[in-house]
Amino acid sequence: MPQQIKRLISVFAILIVLFLIMRQVLKPDSFGELGHYRSKAIQENKMRELHYAGSVNCLKCHEAIRTDKAQGSHAKLKCEVCHGPGLKHALYAEKFKDGQLPDSLKMYKPSERKECALCHQINAARIKMVFDTINNSMIKQINAMEHNYADADTKVEYKCIECHNPHQP
Repeated sequence: MPQQIKRLISVFAILIVLFLIMRQVLKPDSFGELGHYRSKAIQENKMRELHYAGSVNCLKCHEAIRTDKAQGSHAKLKCEVCHGPGLKHALYAEKFKDGQLPDSLKMYKPSERKECALCHQINAARIKMVFDTINNSMIKQINAMEHNYADADTKVEYKCIECHNPHQP
């Protein structure tokens, strides 16, 4: 057997041994107890702090938005996708019905073009909406830098919500 083949076999053998040692060192203790998963991951996830309330909690107080949204193309979109995590708001906002909500309980209200463009900017990888049809399973795409971008004279950038109701676009 040629010398270079012997060296190559030796290198592969060393790499395999190093791989097996590193696998033993880096593999979590509970890996494999529940199939190809870590069984301790379930307990670790239970210990995490919750942040999201779910749309059910939002709609308890915001009934008018429910009816608006139900008729629009954002009907299946969850509130917290745009407004951010709302657990604290859902839990404590009712205590401030008569007064002003503290800033820590206010929900984010997106109003800039960049926020709508997160979903609606033209994306070559996304399925295109068929022209002149309504299909709520597809996202209507626009070029956010061209679609009513700025007044030609004043160069003022229009916000999407000046023409579109985000709950019923």
